[in-house]
Amino acid sequence: MEKISLLSFIKQEQILNDYWYDCLRYELDKHVYYYGNHYKRSLETVQSNKIEKVKFDLKIAAAKLKVKPSVKIVDKSNPVIISNAYFNFNAELSKAGFTVIQPPWAVDRSDWKYYDADILSLCLKIKRLFEFAEFNYLISKEFIQLLEKFCSLFKSFISKKNIRSLVVPNDEGFFGNISIKIFKELKLPTFIFLHGLPGRYNSIDENRSDFLIVWGKKMKEIYMQNGMTKDKIFVSGHPKYQKQNKKTIEFSLSNILVLTKTIPGSPHSTGVVLSDRGNLIVYLLSIQKILKKVGVKNVRLRPHPSENINWYMKFLDRNFFIRDTNNLTQSLNETSLIIGPISSVFLEAMYYKINYLVYEPVINNTNILNNTIVPPFDGSDSRIAVAYNEETLFNFLKSEKCADDSILTDYLQMPFDVSFIKPLIQ
Repeated sequence: MEKISLLSFIKQEQILNDYWYDCLRYELDKHVYYYGNHYKRSLETVQSNKIEKVKFDLKIAAAKLKVKPSVKIVDKSNPVIISNAYFNFNAELSKAGFTVIQPPWAVDRSDWKYYDADILSLCLKIKRLFEFAEFNYLISKEFIQLLEKFCSLFKSFISKKNIRSLVVPNDEGFFGNISIKIFKELKLPTFIFLHGLPGRYNSIDENRSDFLIVWGKKMKEIYMQNGMTKDKIFVSGHPKYQKQNKKTIEFSLSNILVLTKTIPGSPHSTGVVLSDRGNLIVYLLSIQKILKKVGVKNVRLRPHPSENINWYMKFLDRNFFIRDTNNLTQSLNETSLIIGPISSVFLEAMYYKINYLVYEPVINNTNILNNTIVPPFDGSDSRIAVAYNEETLFNFLKSEKCADDSILTDYLQMPFDVSFIKPLIQ
């Protein structure tokens, strides 16, 4: 038998047709792979928490009490965009003259005024089922009928309210994926606003929408090299970063921040890559070994927001690794050097003029989690200091290596600009 996974078997046997397989793959994969207490909110953690179920039930009940929307948003002179893009992207869209509302699956109570009870309660019910229903139910005809009901309600809402466009942060999760499909059926433009520096590129993910918005021109070039059409990619910058920081990067070991390496909770659309979670710890112990050789006594440790720091600390020397509990901006402001994997934090470090040494140990042409190293961290850009083994990382530290921040303007356009959107949705 060729290499296969549960989800590829389901597709091969047409247990789900291709349309629903594409919509549900990410959520279904979570039921297979999003387990283990190295995650902060692994599926088993959520499912064992009765309070989580009660919270969903209360939200569903509260939504059902809502009789009708209290705010009318039909205004043909002022295009309405549905968006749950990250950061303050929506605020920038509003400044550009759009009316922006959150989608029904990502609203808090202050946004319920735009929607009726049926669509709000149905979105909450679907989200609850993704987390608490059995896998068999999620591939059943009964569940598909529920999703078809959502499609019908959402399509009707879009048409009645003069919604003109959609912006989502990704196209892998169910709601982002299905909403793109619905907007395309209605011949309305869809956008993905990239929420980070990808650790992988393929011809499927980020390619479902009509347009992709990236932070810098080099990101656009890399996507084009991986088969994406030039005309569908726009460069906006990042709404948080509007002008150049005039500081210079300096080498210092005085306050080191180490970032963890993360296993995705659900594989990407190109297939399953299995990773040994023990190597998450190996990665940090390897960094500790090298830093001790150059006289470093302790560092701050910052996990990915999805990770459980308590799990990490059970394996680590707590005198060497000190938990970093600040928000990212505060953390960066007190950091002299970052050592970590491929991460969007790299670009933020370059903006704040903080030295970032990328550490991606490579064995047999893949990193420590069996993933391929992608541009610009694959050696294709000499301005990025990437250590593929302990010896190189040690030499970087001994030679006081600094990252070249001239790379920043290639990967992070400033100032932020989304003026290209308006002509596309008229």
